[in-house]
Amino acid sequence: MSGEQQEPLELSEEAASLQHNGDLPQCVTKLKALQRHLMNTDRWKLSGSVLWNVCGVIRVEWERWRGEGAGQPSLNSLEVVSSALCCVRNAMPNCARNQLLVAETEDLLNPIVSCIQWTFKTLDPSQPLDTEESVREESEGEAERRKAYSTLAISCVTCLGNLVAANSKTRRIVWPYFKLMLGDVLVFWDKEVAQASTMILHNCLLEAELKEDLCKSPAGKETLTQLLTLYEADTKYSCFVLLALEVLLAADTFLEETWLSLTEGQQCLCLEVVEVGLTHTSKPLYSPHGTPILKFLVGYFKTQADRILRTHADWPAPDSALVLAKLVSFTCAVAASDTWRPTLQQDRSLLVTSVALLQCMHEIGKMGGNAFTPLDRFTDLDDKERMSEVEQHPAFGFKCDLIRLIASLVHLNSSNQDLVREMNALLLILETSRFDARNPLIKEASIFALRNLLEGNLENQRCIGELRMQGVAENPGLADLGMEAVQEGGKLKIVQQDRSRDSPPPEL
Repeated sequence: MSGEQQEPLELSEEAASLQHNGDLPQCVTKLKALQRHLMNTDRWKLSGSVLWNVCGVIRVEWERWRGEGAGQPSLNSLEVVSSALCCVRNAMPNCARNQLLVAETEDLLNPIVSCIQWTFKTLDPSQPLDTEESVREESEGEAERRKAYSTLAISCVTCLGNLVAANSKTRRIVWPYFKLMLGDVLVFWDKEVAQASTMILHNCLLEAELKEDLCKSPAGKETLTQLLTLYEADTKYSCFVLLALEVLLAADTFLEETWLSLTEGQQCLCLEVVEVGLTHTSKPLYSPHGTPILKFLVGYFKTQADRILRTHADWPAPDSALVLAKLVSFTCAVAASDTWRPTLQQDRSLLVTSVALLQCMHEIGKMGGNAFTPLDRFTDLDDKERMSEVEQHPAFGFKCDLIRLIASLVHLNSSNQDLVREMNALLLILETSRFDARNPLIKEASIFALRNLLEGNLENQRCIGELRMQGVAENPGLADLGMEAVQEGGKLKIVQQDRSRDSPPPEL
């Protein structure tokens, strides 16, 4: 009878018998057949004896590894354990009964956990097993051993992953063991191992008490840093990394407590993750009644906002300014959300900070020749290097984001509308409604802000209505197109330039 036609119980019994007789290669053959069989069997009808037999195989090999005077495990022994772990893994999906049997039975769980702990203590997580240098320096046998260790590491984390998937009870049982491994598995050189590890972490963090336990422990900061590093290193494996980050950063004060220990790049990535969690998640991770994380980030923006002013003549700009640019974009996006706008509108100091910062940037820009000076000539954009420099500066788009933020903060809020008028900022918003290559769409943002400032506010409407046209300001951008603005009958018109006025007088 072929291995594929045998029942799982028979295959597991034969594997255990072959191991007892010392025939490890044939034991591996039986275990791999069992592994395939479990992919297509009704796991709820699976005999518990199968898991006892397989975990027994793991226990026997583990005891040999740790035995007195034991050297390195043989390749056959490593392969036996890897195959057995895969069998346990394949018995778990969509079967809480099998998950609980293993997790709640000490004699079944201990061999699995012990092998996993041994594996990641033995292997150097930072040293790839198949680098070109190692291949050159090692013999063929040693290269095979490294490959066997790699397979074992993957088998370990995928087995543990299926053990905790969609099962609150097993997560709580496994967590104390897995928490001790986090420092090794999340930085493991093999991205498949790291990916499976973040899946386990995400599943565990879905339990409120486990998330709180990690956030309050010293391992919490290290775990956050490792997740961010993992994402930056290879976005191909970012799915569960981002899911784990979303859940971890949703903890009330966790980001505030770890913020200063992060690099500027990591801070920017955290802002991206939190923004998605606040504004785009179909199932919100944050309370709609307010959250400490939003209060912290908005407060940080208010205290650091003036730093952008120091970049008007600096190049390259400091990284902290790039974080500030990301912060204003984040605050702008959150304020545009119907869920969070009412919360931010109550923070009048945020509106004062935004208006005052816009005023300062506008005045500095008037001085000319700095990063806040509007670029209103199309010809200023012809130089690719120049445009690249403009786009990389933290001030790029900053004024536009401030205006969009102000527009959200005054939307249907008469008190905030009045505050902007009292700060003499209505004319400021009008003055920003001109083309500026440093702030794409600033004209549209300014018009939208004016609309929100005037809606339902008679005093603001009166102030704007009393403005009188003093003349037409020069616009070099129009001149580049051969156009000019002229005033006729109290109205502004765009017409072709009259070149005759620029012609020299005829000679006499």
